[in-house]
Amino acid sequence: MMARNRTEELKIVFALSDLADPKGNMLVNGGVTSYPRATSIGYLDALHLLIEAMRTLSIDTTFLEGGHAISAEALLKRIEQRGTWAHIETAELFFQFEVVGAFDHAYITVTELSAGAAGDWGNWVKPFLALDGFVQAWGVDVQYNYWQNVRDPVEYQIFGRNYSHLPMRSNGLLSSVQRMEIDISGNPGRWMLRTGYVESVGAVMWLGERFWARVGQIRKRFLNVAEWLCVTEPAKGIVQIRASDRCFVGEDTASTQVRLRALLYG
Repeated sequence: MMARNRTEELKIVFALSDLADPKGNMLVNGGVTSYPRATSIGYLDALHLLIEAMRTLSIDTTFLEGGHAISAEALLKRIEQRGTWAHIETAELFFQFEVVGAFDHAYITVTELSAGAAGDWGNWVKPFLALDGFVQAWGVDVQYNYWQNVRDPVEYQIFGRNYSHLPMRSNGLLSSVQRMEIDISGNPGRWMLRTGYVESVGAVMWLGERFWARVGQIRKRFLNVAEWLCVTEPAKGIVQIRASDRCFVGEDTASTQVRLRALLYG
């Protein structure tokens, strides 16, 4: 694998379970109390798999909690007691576990805090591919992904970035809270939450059967004639597509991203 000089991020999407999560916050609707649905990959199981990937890559498994170092074993015990986790980190990696109940999925994000800290993303994804709830995974350049998806002009002002050339549109809210925001709908690197999956593109993507069930099985067959892509099957029922050896980072990759998005989502 070529050395990286920019930080990257991996997102792994998986389905929700049909079962309720008794550790979740209760939902009350019309006097009926219920629990949110559980994730198909449990919080503790997910952390075990992440730590497994770190050890495979010889990455230090010392975590940080409240500014203090904590071993992987001690962290696992704490998560087992709590039942959930949202954010954890090491000196060079940041992990997030997010449930998006309204869109029928959840995801794990692994973000590098220093370039190349995560090593080969394929080793991170591999333990998740055999799980029934796996939907998709892909890697992105941290900075490029961030600015491709920023809607609030204040973000540009804070970082001293010019946005006068960018298209704007109303946020569509009531007049009391209506304001103009940056229109990212034409950005090649945008991502959008969809029911059961995330509409996104990456230089390398791993796509499971649940993904194709959402976007349409015919799109899977389109890959057979996409000679500009490297298509492999790293595990049963999993398609890996590679559009580039490097994460997308600029306008020179825009046409490839647009082409890939059209192929996968129409």
